[in-house]
Amino acid sequence: MKVGRGRCAEDLHHFALVMGGMVSDWRAHAADSELSKLVEQLRPGELDSWLDAATPRLPETVRVNPCRSDAEWTRQTLLEMGAKSIGWFTGTGGAYTMPWEKARCENSEFIENIRSLHITGRITRQEAASMMPVQALDVQPGHRVLDLCAAPGSKTTQIAEALRGDGLVVANEPNPGRANNLVSNVQRSGHLNVVVVREDGRNFPRVAEPGFDRILVDAPCTGTGTTRKNTDVWAKWKPHHGEQMSRLQIGILSRAAMLLRPQGRMVYSTCSIDPAENEKVVEIILERFPWLSLADVNRSDIFPGLITRSGLTENTKQCIRVWNDENDGSGFFIAVFSQNEEDEVSARATRAHPRDIGKEPVPITPKPLGKMDLRLGDLDDQMLFNEWGMNEEGLTLWMRGQYAHISTDAIREWLWDAPRLTGKHHLYPGGHWQPLRVLQAGQPVWKIRKGRNRLISTGIHGLARRVTNYCMEIDRDLVIRLLNGEEPGRSTLAESFQSQRDGGILLVHENEFLPAWLAGKMSLMMTDAEKHILSLKLGLV
Repeated sequence: MKVGRGRCAEDLHHFALVMGGMVSDWRAHAADSELSKLVEQLRPGELDSWLDAATPRLPETVRVNPCRSDAEWTRQTLLEMGAKSIGWFTGTGGAYTMPWEKARCENSEFIENIRSLHITGRITRQEAASMMPVQALDVQPGHRVLDLCAAPGSKTTQIAEALRGDGLVVANEPNPGRANNLVSNVQRSGHLNVVVVREDGRNFPRVAEPGFDRILVDAPCTGTGTTRKNTDVWAKWKPHHGEQMSRLQIGILSRAAMLLRPQGRMVYSTCSIDPAENEKVVEIILERFPWLSLADVNRSDIFPGLITRSGLTENTKQCIRVWNDENDGSGFFIAVFSQNEEDEVSARATRAHPRDIGKEPVPITPKPLGKMDLRLGDLDDQMLFNEWGMNEEGLTLWMRGQYAHISTDAIREWLWDAPRLTGKHHLYPGGHWQPLRVLQAGQPVWKIRKGRNRLISTGIHGLARRVTNYCMEIDRDLVIRLLNGEEPGRSTLAESFQSQRDGGILLVHENEFLPAWLAGKMSLMMTDAEKHILSLKLGLV
């Protein structure tokens, strides 16, 4: 019995258990599921085609980070492993399909390569359909972008890549555990213009004028388009689930509508095929917010070569539906909104209420920052720049506990310095994060302990070339020794090492930067993944 390309025995067994039957009758159970009944309603006579593509494992797909200096090397490494370019993806880094199913690569060398490329932020392992919303958002350098439902962070990093360091991303996640995952992914990517916050998207605080140029609402959903990776959805999904979820989706999207500046763009997306979470939500938003309209987008221009369908109702024809049997991926829904107010210059959530126009706002004294809150670095902290001879142009230093973070100035200027007006006509004066709960800004770059500091290998991407002090050129032989785990004594090293103070240093070999610690002996301060990548570049593995 043919069950779809590459379907393996353990997947079929789990699928059969979920459906309450034996492997041999999985098709009958699937065809009789509530989900299949929904597909038959939406696409009469096409259920068999959809079922054929609804169970095979997804292929492994990745996105290259174009902001890394070795992006071209990364692309070539992927191609040597058999990667094929995803034709409809137009991002500058490129996206690729690997020649194996997700989490099913049998080549141990390739497994380690992909793992290390992802951990070090050179690629992001991301489902292809998940890359579509950001592409539809049309992010340009200089934009202020809000990713309102950001975890785990793949779309956040995709937005940051589109900005190319100019502009900023506010990545929001209300759940503490998922927010920590978001922070980890942002740190992995190395972008300095991302700030992570933890807020309920339905009540996201006001920001400074003019509001956001772009907003992405990749909303929580029932996941009915994810049958290829989430077999539980076959048995667990019920028709009323979409209606229940839509209340949350409408609440989040309604707040986003208030934060979008005039002539701005907002994308709403779900990995659901249920109209209750898609077209019905869009129609409610259009009725509730008359300054919004669906953008007149050309689907073939946004996703060249991708097979798409329009929305299901007359009012949602401009929406985009992607079906798993027409493309090698998951089901997805995308709506692109435009903010059409021509005479206004800022988002509705940044303006004074009409009743308060002409009145002086009431100043608010922000709450003092806690011990572990991210704070702006003081003059003593700024000495880190001087100590390392780092060009600080365009950069802001932040402190939290033992870590010094660096972000772009754009984050400080718009989210820290700028005053914010509340809905009650109170004014936060600036010089504080409030009313936002900020978890991270930019990247942690130094760890400070007992008065000494060292560079963090995951935080120096894009900054290493700014460092002029404590930089030591080393040859290939010493690099190999260090990668093999040797910790040579200081006295055995070149004369230039003898006069260095104890502490962190930056080793340099042919445009590769290796953070290290120098005292009586010298030790690499790099993750195993970074060591593997360097070994790969040097032809040692």
